[in-house]
Amino acid sequence: MNAQEFYNHNKNCIQIVPQFPGDINNDEAVTNWVINQSGMGWLELDVEFDLELWKQESDHARFVNHRGDIHPGWNSCCIHGIEVDKTTNWDQYGYANEDEVEYKWTELSELTPSIKKFWQQFPYETYKRIRFMELEPGGVISPHNDLPPNSTVDLTHYGVPINVAIIHPEDCHMTLEGQGVVPWQEGKMFMINIRNTHSVINNSKQSRIHLIAHGSPGNRKQEFLKLVADSYRKAYEHSKI
Repeated sequence: MNAQEFYNHNKNCIQIVPQFPGDINNDEAVTNWVINQSGMGWLELDVEFDLELWKQESDHARFVNHRGDIHPGWNSCCIHGIEVDKTTNWDQYGYANEDEVEYKWTELSELTPSIKKFWQQFPYETYKRIRFMELEPGGVISPHNDLPPNSTVDLTHYGVPINVAIIHPEDCHMTLEGQGVVPWQEGKMFMINIRNTHSVINNSKQSRIHLIAHGSPGNRKQEFLKLVADSYRKAYEHSKI
């Protein structure tokens, strides 16, 4: 199924924000359930940032093709990672295992100080890749998932990718299987369920530019748990209106 067919098949699905099922409603229990058990396709994080400044800093992006012909029009570059132009997984660059990889702030981060400061303050202790992700007009990200649906990986420990919309044209759609279309607007920040098959089509005449951060809470776990749990509670209350 190509990206357009995938969109047509799933666009009318509606994500239901389920009620937390447990009696123990602490931040850790809520976050573990949201990320690993709830089956939610996405959760908007209740975080603010200077969108206009991020747009200005995104002008410094030096995009390279990302993942070849499978996803035409998909480009990327790293603010944090191996190098600016090394945008895919570490195993594509000659490393025997990830322990050999020295993730760092790249020279691009010197041109994006506001974005860099934001992620230094975000409740992740360490980062792998923080990347600008461009989808050109007419570009597609073909249906795929980043972890098997039955994966037992605990994402609260492994780290959940955080996806931020900097420039998001109206006729650009990210669709999740059985969940529908993510309600993106510029300035919104979502955790996306990467176990779920997802796809993006850009039917507009403008590039879509997002930023995705891959990191791990580590010693800032309690801050991260509170952010996710509070964001879920807000989303659930809003869903009842």
